[in-house]
Amino acid sequence: MALIIPQHFRHTRSTPFWDKTSVPDALLTHHNTKAGVYGRLSVMRGAVKYIGFRNEQDTTPEIELVIEAGHFGISPPQYWHHIELLTDDTYFNIDFFADPQATLDGEGVGQVVNIPRR
Repeated sequence: MALIIPQHFRHTRSTPFWDKTSVPDALLTHHNTKAGVYGRLSVMRGAVKYIGFRNEQDTTPEIELVIEAGHFGISPPQYWHHIELLTDDTYFNIDFFADPQATLDGEGVGQVVNIPRR
């Protein structure tokens, strides 16, 4: 997945660094970034598997990408996905970049991520 965040998008927030004991459950379940928002997942230690789907209802992955320490992966706006931590020592964070024209409602990660209510 060779995506590039558009140059005019602005950095809107960074998450804390997470490990297997602190990663929010929402990231391990089906979710997407909001319209006009890219996510950039940076792995400092270990590895993360990014699993992407064509739509909210799909259960068969369209893409599986392993992001190893020292690398990052980019998730496009409104793309359904979840992640898996592949090693016990995985340590990562996510930076979000938004179109300056996008209206971001909500608080915290909910400002940039859609998580379906189940």
